[in-house]
Formats: sequence, C-alpha cells, structure tokens
Amino acid sequence: MSQGVHFARLKYFSEEFTKTIKHDEVLQELKKILEKEEKVDETLESKFIENIETKFPSLNAYGEIEKFLGKNSKIILHPKSRFYFVNEEIWEVIQEEYFQRSKQIDKKKDFSEIAEDYITIKKYFDNKMLVFDAS
Repeated sequence: MSQGVHFARLKYFSEEFTKTIKHDEVLQELKKILEKEEKVDETLESKFIENIETKFPSLNAYGEIEKFLGKNSKIILHPKSRFYFVNEEIWEVIQEEYFQRSKQIDKKKDFSEIAEDYITIKKYFDNKMLVFDAS
C-alpha cells in the first residue's frame, strides 16, 4: 500500500506567537497541549489544523521521509496520532523530494503546479505552522 504525505497548516497558534520561538518549541507546546487527549487526530482536525490543498500529487512517504515516521518519532505530535510536525531536519528531506520531483517533470504546467505547492508549504514551514500526515 502506497503512503503519501499530506500537508496541513496549524491554525491553533498565531503567526505572531510562532514568529518569536523556534520550531522545536512549537512542537513541544503542541505535545503538551495534546498529551491528555484521547481522540487526538479528531481534536487536531477539528480545532488545530486545516488541510493544505496541493495541485501536484502528494509526496511519497517512503525513502528518507519514512525514517521520520513511527510512534517513537521525535516529530510526531502524539503517540496516538498520524500527524507529524515539520521541523528543520525533515524540511531538508521534503525540499529534496520536491527538487527530485521537479527534475522529472516534462510539462510547464506540471512544473508550475509543483512550484506553487512548494511555495505554499514553505510559507507555512517558515511560519512554523506546517504539519503532515502519512497515509
């Protein structure tokens, strides 16, 4: 079964809040808030995040990205969750995935779409508001 990476943005924190702290601090704050939740993903989807619609098919969750997945991952939001926070370390891997995909594109339209997707998710990463699920 193929696993794809689907991005979402945090809507729980303001850009003003995340601007003044580091990626790992945002992640730790999220973990603290979610630690007592029973239905973590339901809470995340209803109160904390909003899906990011991308034009290009999702990234593959295998290879380098797969190394960041699993219940013991340091970027997972909660042990019972399928959502992960995008910190600087995994961002490097995601950037490389986008770069490799862009090198394989033949059509201008496809290249424009993947570039738009990258710009969109980079904005949320820069604001420390990017999460993803692998499903």
